[in-house]
Amino acid sequence: MPDIIFIVILALVIFGPKKLPEVLRQVAKFMAQFRMMRDDLRRQVQSELLKIELEEKQKALEPAKPPAPPQTSPEPVAPSTTPNSLPESTLS
Repeated sequence: MPDIIFIVILALVIFGPKKLPEVLRQVAKFMAQFRMMRDDLRRQVQSELLKIELEEKQKALEPAKPPAPPQTSPEPVAPSTTPNSLPESTLS
């Protein structure tokens, strides 16, 4: 309480009794504007955090997509070595 009294007396000495109400109005306007900006910033941060949480929940709910099988080149087919495919000269 003594601190407030000291500040009021100091303000009266610095600004005088005629100008003090105008200064106090300006300070009150500044404080109100500061509170509005602070609340707006808080709402924006909360909104962004909510968006991030919703995106994370949607990613968690999406079914996991199976990975695509790796694509490889087809293996070359070796010629058949069955007895029917051998030349006739080798069969005798």
